[in-house]
Amino acid sequence: METIKRQDIDKFLECKTLAVAGASRKEKSFSASAIAHLRTKGYNVYSINPNFEGNNAERNEFKSPADLPEGTTHLLVLTSPLQTTSVIQQAIEKGIGNIWIQQKSETPEALELCRKNNINLIHNHCIFMFSQPEGLHKFHYGMKKFFGTIPR
Repeated sequence: METIKRQDIDKFLECKTLAVAGASRKEKSFSASAIAHLRTKGYNVYSINPNFEGNNAERNEFKSPADLPEGTTHLLVLTSPLQTTSVIQQAIEKGIGNIWIQQKSETPEALELCRKNNINLIHNHCIFMFSQPEGLHKFHYGMKKFFGTIPR
């Protein structure tokens, strides 16, 4: 497994516009929490879910990576592992070159697809830990830092 460097994570987070695949309208879902967190940190977030009624640019909701506005370069993947490879393939076809696959969404096939296409890839890390963490995530970050498991 390749080593993810802190500078790679920081570079990913520098872009203040990103899409989130696996978005849910359920307020208590992990994806809704991640989207809300990113928005409070100043990110413009496009939500992707194939179950949305249609593309709605006013609400920043899209059915697939292919439907995203031109110039979208960053994608956070929060899908079920069964959907991840398909989402990654669509993102690559759209020209998205920076992908963060959240823990529990990654698959060996999706990781290999990213590597073969020279995607700037972050995986095996939680985005909450690095996007100005708060509350439990800040505590968790501190513990990981104490034990030396934060990327350097």
